[in-house]
Amino acid sequence: MLQKKLFYPLVIVFTLGFVGTRQAKAQTKNYLFQGLYLINFTQSIDWPQKNDEFVVGVLGSQYISRSISRAFTKGKGKLGNKQVKVRRFPSISQINNCNILFVSANSTNNIRRVLRKIQGKSILIVTEKEGFIGKGSCINLVVKNRRMKYEINPSQINNFGLTITNKRLVSLAINKSSIQNATE
Repeated sequence: MLQKKLFYPLVIVFTLGFVGTRQAKAQTKNYLFQGLYLINFTQSIDWPQKNDEFVVGVLGSQYISRSISRAFTKGKGKLGNKQVKVRRFPSISQINNCNILFVSANSTNNIRRVLRKIQGKSILIVTEKEGFIGKGSCINLVVKNRRMKYEINPSQINNFGLTITNKRLVSLAINKSSIQNATE
């Protein structure tokens, strides 16, 4: 009887550990895919300011920042003739001068503070948490049927002074939201 009592908890611990490891590996791949999605978004959106460099900000862990940076380096680290820089912002107060702001799932609890911080700036907000397309995100990356997909809010993109130059960006999204931003 004692062996059965010890056996089942060990099976549960082993199973949770295995699932956690698989999820960690899947998340690693997701950040590389998300970086590739970010590259594609840059080709379908026009920013009003013209600088020599294109900055992708990451509000999240250093690991996420490195994974996204790796995706951009595989693309030679350039967008057209612009040099791409990936910068990590450890806190909301440090967010500044970026074209895209990737807000990781563990940082989305403060999305309203993020929106206040970047108000009036032409920044594309990309999140990765279910339901955030209606909470201020311009584009929300989600996993559906084990595949990376995205939701888009064209009116929010316009609210940030950005222009969608390729209408396929909208047509390929799984959800086209017209919800106004969360700060209004």
